[in-house]
Amino acid sequence: MKKTTVKTQFRIGTACILLLFCGGAAMAEYFYLKDRVIKCVYKETEIYIGIAEATRTYIKDKARPVLTKLLPAGSFIPEAMSTSFVGREIMSIFHKRFPEFLYKRAAGNPRNSINQADEFEMNMLRWFTEHPKSNQWSGMIKKGARSYYVKMMAIKAETGCLTCHGAFQDAPKALKDIYGSKGGYGYKVGDIVAADSIYIPVDVAFSRIRRIAWSVFIIAGISLLSLFGLFYLLFNRTIIADLKGMLSAFRGISGKDIQTQKDNPVESADEVEQLKEEFENAAINLRQTHDRLKASESKYRRLFEASQDTIFICDMEARIVEINEAGIKLFGFKDLPEALSIESFKTLFWDAGDWISIFETIQEKGFVKDHEVNMKDNSGNLMYVLITANMWVDEQDRSCGFEGTLRDITEKTRFEKQLVQTEKLASIGQLAAGVAHEINNPIEVIKCYSNLIEKGVKQDSQTLKDIRIIKKHTEQCRSVIDSLLNFARNSDSRKEKTDIHACIEEIMYMMEPQMLKEKIVVNRRFEKDIPLLIADVQKMKQVFMNLLMNARQAMQEGGELTVRTALQKKNKVVVIEVEDTGCGISERNIDRIFDPFFTTKAAGKGTGLGLAVIYGIVKQHGGEIEVKSSPGKGSTFTILISAN
Repeated sequence: MKKTTVKTQFRIGTACILLLFCGGAAMAEYFYLKDRVIKCVYKETEIYIGIAEATRTYIKDKARPVLTKLLPAGSFIPEAMSTSFVGREIMSIFHKRFPEFLYKRAAGNPRNSINQADEFEMNMLRWFTEHPKSNQWSGMIKKGARSYYVKMMAIKAETGCLTCHGAFQDAPKALKDIYGSKGGYGYKVGDIVAADSIYIPVDVAFSRIRRIAWSVFIIAGISLLSLFGLFYLLFNRTIIADLKGMLSAFRGISGKDIQTQKDNPVESADEVEQLKEEFENAAINLRQTHDRLKASESKYRRLFEASQDTIFICDMEARIVEINEAGIKLFGFKDLPEALSIESFKTLFWDAGDWISIFETIQEKGFVKDHEVNMKDNSGNLMYVLITANMWVDEQDRSCGFEGTLRDITEKTRFEKQLVQTEKLASIGQLAAGVAHEINNPIEVIKCYSNLIEKGVKQDSQTLKDIRIIKKHTEQCRSVIDSLLNFARNSDSRKEKTDIHACIEEIMYMMEPQMLKEKIVVNRRFEKDIPLLIADVQKMKQVFMNLLMNARQAMQEGGELTVRTALQKKNKVVVIEVEDTGCGISERNIDRIFDPFFTTKAAGKGTGLGLAVIYGIVKQHGGEIEVKSSPGKGSTFTILISAN
């Protein structure tokens, strides 16, 4: 079966709309006018019923009582005293003036046969009897070939009515002579005697209304059809040309080449249908492309979020526009909004020169690969990372920023440094042990002969003074040799449960008075509930003695010394920090401070073995020692020892 074109569908739809609209307008006009007619008729019936009721009331309440007094007893003049007679005659005269309405005093048992109720009226009399509270009724009825609007008012027997309509023997003679004894007698007070009924024909009016409604339908139809025709003509002259261009464009989107379009030219009869088909094809292609892009984006997002390396994207002003979860954790950001709110990516570099070098390389070469650089987290802690980045360009090959990855190698770098330090210390230790052994024997010989010579010379001779100088320097050499031997060999440790606070306090008790004289404020920040450590007390005292002495010597003009302890409950590691506000350590020296014989002190002020010995003792206890320092601001030495 041939498919109906869009144009045909449009025409059918337009016809249906016209039909519905015109039909609706005609029906609305019909019911509006019908309602107006009914309201007018209702008012007219109210007037007619009012006239009949006024006539009946006047005869009953005014004329009849006066005439009864004037006439001889038992006299009755129907033409002046009967409400039915007078009302009928008056309404008959009224009917001649206004022939469009009918009046009838319908009764089931009338005196005058002209008032005999038909089937409809009998039903209404029964209805009034069954509904004594209802005195009126109105509505539309069909009577013969005509339609009428009917208004009916029930007439009930009253006391004054029984004179004529009560018992036959009591009725006036004049009535008996006119009507006899057949009808109109035997009523009681409250009985429905009759119903004043007004009939107004409405079929003629309704016929006119229908003609008006059809006129509205035809006029509206012709007007709208003309309007639609003009719009259709305008549509063909203006829109269809554009539709053809759109059709060619959509065919291009759908992947049809120029030759295909030439083989299937746009036909004016069904260009809308063809556009619809091409639009559907384009929508399918778009959907497929969207699904592929969505799958690709989902794959990229999974890789982006699941990567353990930091992935970042920055604009040309070095503002972060995207960073994954690994990057947020690496730099210690609370969440993504906080990461995106930092002023610039370059603020995360430890040295601004590194940032400048990397950015210039990216601009020059377009990329940088596995470049090791120092960075800092959001709290300012130093990190070692490998950065790989490249320039980010748009579809027009314009630079929009740069993107790349960061791999955290902080722990790896620290481990390598510790490994190098350990190997260095091991080599130096072996060398120191050999040197100390070889030097120790000559020193002992010098010391022995110095003692012998000292005993054989006079007390005030120059020789004695020289010998004592020799002995002094011999003892100094012996001290250095002992330090070398202590550093070189792993002497047996006497480890036991140790209160680290008591150990620190013992050293601070000895040194604090001298520090106070040198204007050094000593602070204790000890955490409660630090567990006992399994440690060599004497060696730990040596560690704290060396650290406190170094801190004191770094604060020549006074300062503040703070000793802290804390417990990392998660891994049960005791943290001991010795912080000073002294001269600090330069960046170029900080990696060498644990090397034997390295010292920044003046000649003769130190051997350079103190921190090396501390390093060895901490390692013997399975711990770690770290240092952070800022020249001119001070240094912080941190010892971490497991409490397990």
